[in-house]
Amino acid sequence: MRIRALALATAVACAVSPATALAADGSTYYSTKQHYEPQGSTYAEAPAGFQQIYTSTVNRHGSRGLSSFKYDDLAQQMLEYAKEHDHLTELGEKLIPQVEAMIIVNKELAGGTGQEAGYGNLTVVGREELQGIGQRNAQRNSALMDRIENDGLKVKYISSGEDRANDSGWNFGKSWLSANPQLSDNLVDGMEDGHVTIETRTDLMYAHKDKNAPSYEKYSEWKDSETLDSKVEEAYAKPASQTAARSLLNKIFTEDFIAGLEDGSISFVGREKDDKTVEGIVDAALQFYNLYIIAPALAHEEKTPAEGWIFDQYMDEASGPTFAYLLDVEDYYQKGPAIEGQTVAYDNFEPLLKEMIQGVKDRADGGDIAAEYRFGHAETIIPLAALLKLPGSEKGTPLDELYSWENSDWRGDKVAPMGANIQWDAFQNEHGETLVRMLYNEKEIAFHDGCEPIAEGSMFYTIDELSECLPLGSTSNHSKAQLKDDKKHETPKPSSSDAVSSKTEVWGIVAAVIGALAIAVGTATANAAQIKSILNKYGIHLPW
Repeated sequence: MRIRALALATAVACAVSPATALAADGSTYYSTKQHYEPQGSTYAEAPAGFQQIYTSTVNRHGSRGLSSFKYDDLAQQMLEYAKEHDHLTELGEKLIPQVEAMIIVNKELAGGTGQEAGYGNLTVVGREELQGIGQRNAQRNSALMDRIENDGLKVKYISSGEDRANDSGWNFGKSWLSANPQLSDNLVDGMEDGHVTIETRTDLMYAHKDKNAPSYEKYSEWKDSETLDSKVEEAYAKPASQTAARSLLNKIFTEDFIAGLEDGSISFVGREKDDKTVEGIVDAALQFYNLYIIAPALAHEEKTPAEGWIFDQYMDEASGPTFAYLLDVEDYYQKGPAIEGQTVAYDNFEPLLKEMIQGVKDRADGGDIAAEYRFGHAETIIPLAALLKLPGSEKGTPLDELYSWENSDWRGDKVAPMGANIQWDAFQNEHGETLVRMLYNEKEIAFHDGCEPIAEGSMFYTIDELSECLPLGSTSNHSKAQLKDDKKHETPKPSSSDAVSSKTEVWGIVAAVIGALAIAVGTATANAAQIKSILNKYGIHLPW
């Protein structure tokens, strides 16, 4: 219990420090570049007689820098042109060194062990996100970790093979191993250069880029299709999009420059990627929006400007939601629920779903892999969320309608923020019956309505039921949804995975939290409200 108490203190301190550093007054509009925050901390206990036998995750990489030299390139070109023609506002002048710094920071962004520096790598924030997720996974599954050690079971790490996915796995593994150093001998692929060794599985974690995948050609046709392009263009053409673009650009450029963008007399082409262009005011505004949404991930890099990033100065509550929607439109149609009645945007990741189901079955049948940790991308999480019909991803939009925030609950910052994860835990009783529960960004959630839990209101499902209700196009008759025991299984009340029972432990935690905060931010007083809020979630109530 003392170890779990100290782990809680560490988790709370980690939860406060990065969030405080990144927070800005007012709302934010980051879409899928939203930095990660766990959405839950309390979990229902498994029914009596069930012990955990397995856990698995699918994780998006942590916060990263810009993926390549494109948005910063085009933004810099616009600023330089406007500077030369005296078309900049005061804010526009201030943005010139900011964009220059953005380019330098991304060019020099450190990779993980043995990885080259540069665009697309994880940031300090991103590594902290995955370390936190790994630490909480080890803590939540502590009994399973003990079982893995005692029974000589195995742990597997896989990824897309991309640097940021591997680095995410290494950082997850770093904190996971800190909690379970004895399990280094239980890793299927061992360790190398001080970190877990990760097997590359492009077919599962990067299917949209795997030319050997049966789905590759069909998906590529969809991604380049006129249907998809027309949906994005329709969203760009909305009056609200034009208004938001003009509002943003007015803060940076004079009216003459904006008029030139509108009539086509001013346009820009990427210096390294000639397929990246600025043609019109929405294109122009989106280059700057993409700098705004990536800036929080770069808050703690060595060459971040001393004054911090100021891209939020051209974003406001009137236009911010519109830009987030425009980014959502592209992701929604390119790799999400897309068109109602069609699955081409996401069925290329059906093999991953099948692998997840089979992983539970294999372990239930006596297999020795008791934990599987997988690391991929937004292009992994978004299709998987659609396959699982997770909240917001339950269905597509009719072909004759355009996805909008009014007709769909799909939001990029909820479906696939940086570090997004889907976790399954499996439990088995002495009769060999196996149950599964799911966490989405660490919040315990039900499977979709086509799946029936073991009891009304329960978060636990038999693996046999999931095998029938989850595969694409399948329908379950629920004949295998109930446990064979006739006795009704009441849903246990949720309990904190970090519950603390004694006053001594409580105040030990409080002291550890305040001490950690004092080191991290120089004072605990300034964070008192946040400390109280987080500790209250764990049933710890401070006397002030």
